[in-house]
This record gives sequence, structure tokens and C-alpha cells, in this order.
Amino acid sequence: MKLVHRRALPVLFTAALTAGVVGVGAPAFAAGEAPVGAYDLDSNAIWTGQTVTLTQTALTDDDTEAAAISRVINWGDGTAAQTAEAGTTSWTHTYAAAGSYTVAVTLNDGTVEGPGTLTPAAVGVTAAPGNLGWQKNLIYTNTYQGTDGAEHDYTVEGVFTPTGLPTTADEAWVAWGDSEHTLLAQQETSVTVPHYFGHGTFNPQVQLENEQGKATARNASTLTVNYDRTAPRVAVKFPASPNKASSWTTVRGTASDSQAGVDYVSLLTFKWKDGAGMYIYNFDTKSWIRYTGQPLSALPSGVEDRAPVTSSGTWASRSVAGLSKGWHLELWPMAIDKVANWSSEEYYVPVWLSS
Repeated sequence: MKLVHRRALPVLFTAALTAGVVGVGAPAFAAGEAPVGAYDLDSNAIWTGQTVTLTQTALTDDDTEAAAISRVINWGDGTAAQTAEAGTTSWTHTYAAAGSYTVAVTLNDGTVEGPGTLTPAAVGVTAAPGNLGWQKNLIYTNTYQGTDGAEHDYTVEGVFTPTGLPTTADEAWVAWGDSEHTLLAQQETSVTVPHYFGHGTFNPQVQLENEQGKATARNASTLTVNYDRTAPRVAVKFPASPNKASSWTTVRGTASDSQAGVDYVSLLTFKWKDGAGMYIYNFDTKSWIRYTGQPLSALPSGVEDRAPVTSSGTWASRSVAGLSKGWHLELWPMAIDKVANWSSEEYYVPVWLSS
């Protein structure tokens, strides 16, 4: 038998045949391109507590369907990143604190990762604007005895005067803290709103709202309502010739109160002389009524003149007619403050009309 010697094939060629590929090796495939996505924010300026909406306007990739592309949203405020569910194209986020926040969307097709394009990319968050003050930060109340025998507070008017409210607010609500709410004038930068309070300290809250939702409510400056149990003061101003009857055609005087302020002066006017008796003046009818000690509740209401008090503390009665020589004039003024404190009942002014 003839022996046949076979030359051994090169190891490299043998390996290539075994693999079924002619050549020395297969090249690697390219990784592809990153997904491309476009996103819009509906606002880049909001107030704390409000919400922005992020909307996807486009999403494509060179080798992956849009539904298979992962999208991770970072809202920029330190909250956990949000992974968007497949098929969703709109997301909302509420910002709790003031600041400037950059929103980012990261796209991944399983092979390549890339950023989405945002317009705009930043959100500026500020506290809701406005100066939330009062006409007076300190007002006064008093107590009265109710039909139940207990002491109750008078409710007194505090005047809320916010300014600098934004015209971009569709609504501005005040929560007074007593379960009542008031809608401030819309599109007005300043308003005047009265509300009634008892004794205590109060910080109503104002909440603005527009298309971005409700802003975080802000406390108004503190309103303090103290008790006022101090009596006001009243005085009659004497004319140059106090003993002349014609000098008292109008009764004038002053009144003051250090806390709640004077509301008005109540004036009763009497005249008397021996043999003629006593009379009380009716300011409504401009006539004198015989007075024999009957209670004032039994007399016409016109016997009391309620004189307003000016900001400078002066007051003047309605005209007094029918005074003449020989009569004694008695004036009984009493100042009443805005929480029902009265000046001294002992104060009166006697005048002898000698001419």
C-alpha cells in the first residue's frame, strides 16, 4: 500500500471553515443614533404651589419604534426622576418652593441614550406677589352681656387693604379663618375689603389662581383686636359771650378717645326757670317739650342730637332755637366710642342766660 502524506491545513483556515465563514473575522455592527425628542413647557414663570405641563411634540429613532424608547423626566427641583409610561405624551409637575429649575428629558432606545430638546428648558418659581396689609393693624372691641348671662365680644370691622396684586391672577380668594371666604375684585391690583372680627390676633390667607392652578396661600400681616374698656372724653366749648342766649344757637365742643375712637356725641339740651318749669329741646321739630322727669324712651327721638366728630376731634350740634334772657341752660353731652364705651354721665354744663 502506498502511503499518502497530507499537509496539515493552517489552523486559522481550519477555524474559518469550521465557523462556515470564509475570512479571518466578522466586523462589529454600528451602535446606531440616539433618539430624537422635542418637548414644550406650557409656562416658564409660575408661583409656588402651581403646576407646569410638559408636552411631547415629536419622538423618532433610526432603528427603534417610539413606543420602545424610554423617557425619564427630571424636573430639576430635587424630586425623584419620573419615568414616563409608554404611550403618554403629557406630564404635570407642581413646584413647592421658589427657585429656578431646569427640566430635562433623557431618551434611551436600549442601545443609545440622548437628551430631548425642551422649549423652554427652565422654570422660574416665585412667591405669589402682593402686599397683604390692613388699613389699621390694631383695632379694638368690647364685651356685652348676652341673654344667656355670659359675656360676649362685639365683632368689629377690620379693613383689609391688599396692594400689588397681579393682573395675571384670574382669581384671588381670602380665607378669613372663620370658615368664610371672600373673592377679591378680579384684575384689580389693590382692593379694600371689610370683615368682622372678635378679640384676638388674625392672619387671613390669600390664594391666587390662574391657568397654572392655585398658588400656595400666603398669610396676611397680623391684625390684632384688643379690648377697649377706656371711656372717651367730651367737652363743651364756651363761646366768647356764654351768658348771651344768641351765643348758643349751635353747641360746639371736642371729644377724644385713645383706643377705638369716638363714634359720635349724644347731646341733650334743657332749659328751665322758676315758675316756668323745665323743658327739653327737640332738634327734629326745633321746639321745646315740657319735661317732668319722664324716661327719655318715652320722649321723641329728636330730643337727642347725635353730632358727628371730625378727624380733628371737634363736634357741633344742630341749631338750637327759642333761647332767651332769664332762662337757665343745661347741656348734657356724652361721647360714645366705637365699641360702646360712654364718657362720664356726670359731666354737664349749666349756663345762666343773662342777656
